[in-house]
Amino acid sequence: MKKSTILLILIIVLGTLLRIVAVDKYPAGLNADEAAIGYNAWSLILTGQDEHKATWPIVFRSFDDYKLPVYFYLVLPFVKVLGLNVWAVRLPSAILGSLSIWLLYLLVKELFRERENDRLALLAAFLLAISPWHLQFSRGGWEVNVATFFFLLSSLSFIRSFKNVKYLFLFALSTVLALYTYPSARVVLPLLMIGTAIIFWNDFIKLFNKQNLKTTLIALLLAIVLILPVAQQLLSKEGQARFSGVSVFSDSGPYWRALALRNEQPKVNLYVKLINNQYLSYGLQIVQNYLSHYSLRFLFIVGDEIARSKVPGMGQSLISLLPFYFLGILVLLKLDTKGKRFVLAWFLFAPIAAAITFQSPHALRAENMVIPLIIIIAFGVDLAYEFLSKINFKPLIYTAIIIFAALITFDFSYYMHQYYVHYPKELPYAWQYGFDQIAAYTQANYDKYDHIVISDRYDQPYILIAFFTKYPPKTLQNEEVMTPRDKFGFSTVRNLGKYEFRTINWGEDKKLKNTLIISADEPVEDSYIIHTVLDPAGKVMYKFLDTNK
Repeated sequence: MKKSTILLILIIVLGTLLRIVAVDKYPAGLNADEAAIGYNAWSLILTGQDEHKATWPIVFRSFDDYKLPVYFYLVLPFVKVLGLNVWAVRLPSAILGSLSIWLLYLLVKELFRERENDRLALLAAFLLAISPWHLQFSRGGWEVNVATFFFLLSSLSFIRSFKNVKYLFLFALSTVLALYTYPSARVVLPLLMIGTAIIFWNDFIKLFNKQNLKTTLIALLLAIVLILPVAQQLLSKEGQARFSGVSVFSDSGPYWRALALRNEQPKVNLYVKLINNQYLSYGLQIVQNYLSHYSLRFLFIVGDEIARSKVPGMGQSLISLLPFYFLGILVLLKLDTKGKRFVLAWFLFAPIAAAITFQSPHALRAENMVIPLIIIIAFGVDLAYEFLSKINFKPLIYTAIIIFAALITFDFSYYMHQYYVHYPKELPYAWQYGFDQIAAYTQANYDKYDHIVISDRYDQPYILIAFFTKYPPKTLQNEEVMTPRDKFGFSTVRNLGKYEFRTINWGEDKKLKNTLIISADEPVEDSYIIHTVLDPAGKVMYKFLDTNK
């Protein structure tokens, strides 16, 4: 067996262990989106319908955010075999995250065939295996991580189709699956494929010569037929409502800024209207959102502001790799090969979908950006190695390698420490920690109370209770009543059986008869407390209050 093959196997094993070991316990808790995926998969198994009585849907209504279907159906066989639990929801993401390491290796090999060794491809695979950004989303039930897997498979099969047209079928299938997995793929992947066709134009047009035309047209027709439902959903009222809820245009800030600047002018003339108007203001906001994804603060220092998207005290990438990022950019800007142009195109396209939403930078919506980022850093490391090799002084080379290995080891160890020790203690709410304990306690005492009121301080508590209590899907389907959409386009459920989910108003709620109140951070009287749920840091996260007491 070749040395490079052995190294690749070791890298994949390392990446797989980092993604799968204790994935049911870390991240600590289960967020509402994961619970929705798992519960709806379970509902399909038992009833053939999702929670909203839709029969084997291609779009899941869920919280009126209309989730795409691929991850639901990936989770389904795991739920069937393992039962409705955290393992079943997170394993598909962890497995495909691990396989992404292998696909990246193959893609880099394909893009840079002129290289005589596998060093660059192995470096890229290793850096993805230990990437905090990729690990973060591989260890949760994230649709976006599966979409990144299909990004890689789509890109690899498209480029390989230039030499073997039969790869177009794999390209068509993987592209369609990406579009059915996560919304940002619908923006970024078509742009990337157009860019790829332009970069590899001489190879691309050969797909339409007489020898390949029949296969090309069949693959293209297959893709169009499979994509039609996506187009229909995008044009539907539901699809437009979801986009309007998260788009940058749902934020009125740019409009009011433009209006305030216009009102500051002594006279409103054509020039003032041209430089102070909502269209320019929103355009500048989108540009600012886009550029924010390339800031060193986001990539290497602080990371995303959203607690679920990174560990505290770190950026999306290891800070020890920052010098190699700059070196990689220098290599990339030479643009002397099609492969480098492809990486640059992907790097530039990656944050576009995230930029047109109101939260930026956004590590989740721009997760596919980790792939070109890793390749760029791998170029930087490879360039540093080549420079040292030319010096032809082995002690210096060995010293540099030892220093590099020590820095990476220390940096990654710090990340692991933050992830497994501090992350659960500092940000337990990010993953809605404690609902498994709430479910266990309320199930054991369900017949004791006439009413159970649970705080809605954290997102969509009804689906977490349904998940952890294994609430009968048929019963939920008949009881479920969705609230009107909020300003972000989301709905929720307020009642399931004896359960009620809302803000706790202790002054009124304590007057309820024979009721169990479960509060988060709402003010209550401690004398009524009969039970608590502690977060991983040992602090009280939920208080259980008996109105009889």
